Amino acid sequence: MMVDRFGYKPILAVAIGLTAIGAWMRFRSVSYGMLFAAMVMMGFSAAFISANGAKILSNFFHPDRIGVVMGIVLTITTTGMVLSMVTTTPLGMNRAFLLAGCLATLVLILWLVVMPNLKPVRKENEEGEKLTLGQSVLAVLKNRYVWNTGLVIFFINACMTGMGSSIPTALVSNRGFTESAAGVAGAFLMVGNLLGSLITPTISLKTGKFRLVLILCGAVAALGCCFAWRLPGVLLYIGLVLTGYCFGSGMAQTLSLSVRLPGVGPVLAGTAGGLISTLDLLGAVLMPAHVAAPIAGGYNGVYFLILGIFAIPWMIGVATLPKSLDIKG
Repeated sequence: MMVDRFGYKPILAVAIGLTAIGAWMRFRSVSYGMLFAAMVMMGFSAAFISANGAKILSNFFHPDRIGVVMGIVLTITTTGMVLSMVTTTPLGMNRAFLLAGCLATLVLILWLVVMPNLKPVRKENEEGEKLTLGQSVLAVLKNRYVWNTGLVIFFINACMTGMGSSIPTALVSNRGFTESAAGVAGAFLMVGNLLGSLITPTISLKTGKFRLVLILCGAVAALGCCFAWRLPGVLLYIGLVLTGYCFGSGMAQTLSLSVRLPGVGPVLAGTAGGLISTLDLLGAVLMPAHVAAPIAGGYNGVYFLILGIFAIPWMIGVATLPKSLDIKG
């Protein structure tokens, strides 16, 4: 909501600055409390960018193409996460923390130097009415399409987080995989995620079947959650790639919706994105650990079946989104 009121450049400059400070605090941490505070501060920039990504991109791209661009952005960020995971062990903890501090500072410098001179291509996005914080929040809370979008991403991330965190363990305990082999198999989910983020938004735009594509992804994800981990041989890896593909497809397209929803647009996209991102996080935190796991009672087959059931409200939520999203470009 602060981005809608004051603009994204100064707000994100503060968020990135807090991340840089947090990164250096982590490098110099001498207590658990200091480390905890540093980790919290480091999360500010990611949270702000996740909530306001669609609004920022709407200054440079037509709303109908934001899904495609968001898919590219998510692919790049996920690749960065993979690279950080791969390089942390060879570097060692101290060097990895030092590198993170340097990179965070570099990002802050680039933001402060480049962004003030970067003019929006779509100037009409800056000409909307400036609402108070209270008016922005009230307008978003009253918009049913924002809640429907939040419902969709809530269950997408519930499925995705549950699968990503549990597949290696299930393969070790139920399929006899070694830990290293199970880790490799789990990485195929991420490969599929990258492909889905990159490819499916373009398919939706070219076909003009946004909702149908996302519903089909939900159906395939449901089957993948239930059965992929049981598949033999190479079919296991194909199943995990397809399941991850559907997760990536859903995340890339849903995170881009705030600026395209009726009654929201660029003016309220930041506030709407904040609510959607909050529900996104709640789905990841609450559903796998506090709903699926207790019900499953330690039985992996039941656990993955519940994850598959989570995809049903995902599909229902997509079906309730406005038909105006089905635009062919």
